[in-house]
Amino acid sequence: MDIRLEDAQPENPFLFELYALTRADEVAAWGWGAEELEAFLAMQFRFQQQSYRMQYPEHRVQIVIADGRRVGKWHTAVHGNEKILVDIALLPDFRSMGIGTTLIRQLQEEARSAGLPLRLSVRTDNPARRLYERLGFGTVSTDELHARMRWTSLIDR
Repeated sequence: MDIRLEDAQPENPFLFELYALTRADEVAAWGWGAEELEAFLAMQFRFQQQSYRMQYPEHRVQIVIADGRRVGKWHTAVHGNEKILVDIALLPDFRSMGIGTTLIRQLQEEARSAGLPLRLSVRTDNPARRLYERLGFGTVSTDELHARMRWTSLIDR
C-alpha cells in the first residue's frame, strides 16, 4: 500500500468529516436530531482545533493518503524537548491495515534521528493503546480517561 502525508490546514472540510465519523457511534446513542448533532460536533471540532493550537503552536496537520485516497489525519508537534503524536485518526474501513503502524514507525525514526523522545496520550479504553505498547511505548501516567505514553529509542534506554 502506498501511504503518504499531505499538509493540510486545520479548517480542511475532510478533517471535520473524519472527526464526525470517529464520534458517530458515541453520539448516535444520544437520540439527537441531525442538525443538533452536526452543530454539537462542529463546536467540539472547533474546540479541539483551538486546544491543539494553544498547546502546540508549532504543530503540523496532515491528511493521510493511502493508494490515492484520503483515509485519515496525522497531527504531530515538537514541544520542548519531545516529539509528540498529537492525534491520529483513520476512517473505519482503513483501520487494522498497517497504516497507523507505518506512520508511527516513521515518526519513531524521526524522533530517534533528532535524539528526542516521542510521547502521546490515548484514552485508556482505546484499542490503539495495545498498538502503542507493541511499538515500544511505555505508560508514564494514567487517569480515569487517558494514558500518557512515551517512547525513546533503544540507544537512549
